[in-house]
Amino acid sequence: MRHISSLILLCSTLFAATTQAGGPPLRIGVDATFPPFESTNPDGSLTGFEIDLGNAICAEINRTCQWVPSNFDGLIVSLKARKIDAVFSSLGVTEQRSRQVNFTNVVWSGYSSMLSRSEEGLAANPQSLQGKVVGVQMGSMQEEFVRQRFEQHGIQVKTYQDQDQVYADLLSGRIDASFQDMIQAQFNFIDRGNKASFTNLQIEDELLPADTAIAVRKNDRKLTQQLNEGLEKIHANGTYDRIQRQYFGDLQLYHR
Repeated sequence: MRHISSLILLCSTLFAATTQAGGPPLRIGVDATFPPFESTNPDGSLTGFEIDLGNAICAEINRTCQWVPSNFDGLIVSLKARKIDAVFSSLGVTEQRSRQVNFTNVVWSGYSSMLSRSEEGLAANPQSLQGKVVGVQMGSMQEEFVRQRFEQHGIQVKTYQDQDQVYADLLSGRIDASFQDMIQAQFNFIDRGNKASFTNLQIEDELLPADTAIAVRKNDRKLTQQLNEGLEKIHANGTYDRIQRQYFGDLQLYHR
């Protein structure tokens, strides 16, 4: 009886501790190669706009964020395989993705863009890009866009594991243009490298929705609701605005 009583007490203590902590760590998949949204510090820790937002949301729902780095094209695969609980990695809310995952409320919004050397005078249409090579990150909505809109017109599409590889080939001339998030291109490519000789052209298309959110497994309504509540709280208490100003100054990424 003494052993049984001790076991009951231990289980009760563990249950109370878990309840107080809000549950087990929340495993969040991220491609940490996309500054200023997410990147890796020299000491291996993660930093960035979405990292700080995620940690703030976790604090509000009494959970601990456990960030799980992954290649971008493997994030939804890992989510569906239950290796992670959520994806927070500049994931655009597309119709195709919405058939595979649940999305939270919108976290931030921003257009896609085409980067190219200004002297080339390229436009984002099949006629202008005829015979050119365009680069995109593998698994991104921009990849789907260029494959549907340009590939059939003889435009070569080259894919990369991360965005820095795209930029490297754009600088070297191995590709003629690249498609990516416009804000990331401005802050991490043009401004950071003082590359005024490149044009960051805004692209609007039904295949390139501007809204970005956190993804969870299909029909996981409980976690979706928890994350939405946390997001609402960091808007209400000013944490969202503070983090936004820290990374983007006066640029507003949330428009609702």
